[in-house]
Amino acid sequence: MKTLVIIALFATANLGTTLFAHPLKAPTAIHADDFKSKIAFHQNNISILWNQYDLSVQRIRNSAGSHAELERDEAYFVAVYQKDIDNNIRVEESKKIIAEIKAKYIKEHEQRSAQEARRMATLQTQLKNALEREANALSKTKEAYAGLTAIPAAFSEVENYVNESIERADLLLADSPETTIAVR
Repeated sequence: MKTLVIIALFATANLGTTLFAHPLKAPTAIHADDFKSKIAFHQNNISILWNQYDLSVQRIRNSAGSHAELERDEAYFVAVYQKDIDNNIRVEESKKIIAEIKAKYIKEHEQRSAQEARRMATLQTQLKNALEREANALSKTKEAYAGLTAIPAAFSEVENYVNESIERADLLLADSPETTIAVR
């Protein structure tokens, strides 16, 4: 019995020394597959950010008081007074009111454009910040898998996609007249 315990102790010590001197490494194929899945995850995140941005832009443009609603309202009120003109009822007064309606709706369109521009600038700033966070996360993923002998080609594609996305967000911000107001 003592011999069996001593043999077990020697075997355990020998195995521990062997593992410590030559640690078992997981196959690089598993690491490469894990790296590829993380790259795909980052690429998917960027796509989701752009989809969310596009949906938010549509929500802003189609929200209550949109340009289309203003145009419909203006057309309705102008048509009411135009009907009076067509029927020779209060012609001069109706022409004056139509001019006032058009001036009012020009101002309302300008106000709506300014409101949309401020909201879009805020949205674009948020998009750029989220893209930069994703770029940092991608860099950390690259650093974590720096030991791989071959970095998959997909990584450079995703890295380019992230950089192009950030540049695109910068262009959106540069084109926005309300960027400085929204950032404040």
